Amino acid sequence: MTCCNLLENAIEREVFYFGPQHRIDDGRIVNEVSTEYFIRAAASRGYDYWGVNYCPFCGRALSLGLWQAEKKK
Repeated sequence: MTCCNLLENAIEREVFYFGPQHRIDDGRIVNEVSTEYFIRAAASRGYDYWGVNYCPFCGRALSLGLWQAEKKK
C-alpha cells in the first residue's frame, strides 16, 4: 500500500522499509514512532531506521492508524 510512485520507488530501492518493526533485524530503530514505514540509512553497524507517519514526497498519512483517523474527518 503506497500513496505515490516516488514512495513505491524508494521502497523498491530499499531506501524505505515497509513492514512490522519486529522484522527489523539488521539495524536499530532510532525513534519511537508507531508505524510500518521507515527511512533506512546506512550506519556504522548495519542500518538506522527512522519511523515516519507521513510520506515525505506527497504528505499523505502512511501509518494505518493515522490514515483511518484522517479518513474520519
